[in-house]
Amino acid sequence: MILTVEELRRYIDTDETDEVLALWLETMTQMVHNYTHNNFQKYMVDGLIVYPADVKMGVVNLLKWELESRDKIGVASETISRHSVTYFDMNGDNSIMGYPKSLLGFLKPYMKARF
Repeated sequence: MILTVEELRRYIDTDETDEVLALWLETMTQMVHNYTHNNFQKYMVDGLIVYPADVKMGVVNLLKWELESRDKIGVASETISRHSVTYFDMNGDNSIMGYPKSLLGFLKPYMKARF
């Protein structure tokens, strides 16, 4: 996994159980590998992959978005009295693998060509 549950809890305050967070971290790790076509073997130290700091923080931001904003997808505008909230629309032009493109930009330097 890119992060351990203990590392993740330093950056995210959530009521999710350790088991759920571990599953999310495994999912994110697989998603990063599939999207970049990179298994990060170049970053191996003593038989373990040590992911770069920007990849770790990118995954933290993805999980924050997952936990805080996933349920707001599809809401274009919400107004209550003088309070107004507008969310962007998730379509093929601004999302990748179900996440906003802006959140996956950290992976661009790690992408490998797939032949």
